[in-house]
Amino acid sequence: MSSARPPVLVGRRRVGLLGFLFCAPLLTLVLALVAWPIINLVRYSFTSYGGLTAPVWVGLKNYLFLIKWSDFHRILLNNVFILGGLVIWISVPLLLSIVIFKFRKADLVRAVLFVPAMLSPVIVGGVFRIVLADDGPVNSLLRSVGLGVLAFGWLSDSRVVLVTLALVICWATMGSGILFYTAGLTAISPSYLEAAELDGANWWQMIWYIYRPALRSITRFWMLLLTVTTITGFFPWVYGLTLGGPGVASTTLDYAVYITLNQGSELGRGAAIAAIAVILVLAVILLQQVARLIRRESSWS
Repeated sequence: MSSARPPVLVGRRRVGLLGFLFCAPLLTLVLALVAWPIINLVRYSFTSYGGLTAPVWVGLKNYLFLIKWSDFHRILLNNVFILGGLVIWISVPLLLSIVIFKFRKADLVRAVLFVPAMLSPVIVGGVFRIVLADDGPVNSLLRSVGLGVLAFGWLSDSRVVLVTLALVICWATMGSGILFYTAGLTAISPSYLEAAELDGANWWQMIWYIYRPALRSITRFWMLLLTVTTITGFFPWVYGLTLGGPGVASTTLDYAVYITLNQGSELGRGAAIAAIAVILVLAVILLQQVARLIRRESSWS
């Protein structure tokens, strides 16, 4: 009996090297457009730089200023509050996509709901700034029907401006979430749904035991996308709706970077705020990955 020879891995190594060579242009592009700007951002965050003169190294001075700056504390809390809106931005598209999925003319309904996602955030913000003004159509309608007690300063009251901002963004991004969840719903085998209906599962049990596990990967992706947008992509909404006001009641990290760079000409300080935003994004992504690994290990055990 001849002994079996161990497999030769030369071909596999060649395939791996060839794959790396194919990926090299894309990796170079990523390093040039993502990694290098982030490195420069961190470097400038340790300098005092007005844009006209050479950067001067100041160490942690910019970060120490942000720690002592009371408005920056409120800005961080604003981002934390908006992160809490992820529950609404995830659950509403999920529930609507499940309801619409059973309609015969679901494509038309989804197309209508997706229209706001195709509009520019600045345009949508400008329209809602007119509609939700103190003397705008919404408050005028509430007063005309005897509900003047509900006529809030939607964009001028620091107590409700963040809620207003979160609801407007939920409306505008809902179509994208429905689109993602619909793609996940079409991948669910009809036999699972039929078996659950034959077993007498009600609507809530169908959502919790069938749809929720099947759409977990879509939810994870949508949550990650919304998290990154919440920390680094709110600028057009804030700019179009509130301009960060009243005061800094609706100012987010990315809008604070804009104000610092354009109004204060403090490029080093703005870079420090942007660096903190990048760190927060990386921390959230890391936490989500750790939670995913813990959940996977617990399911295996």
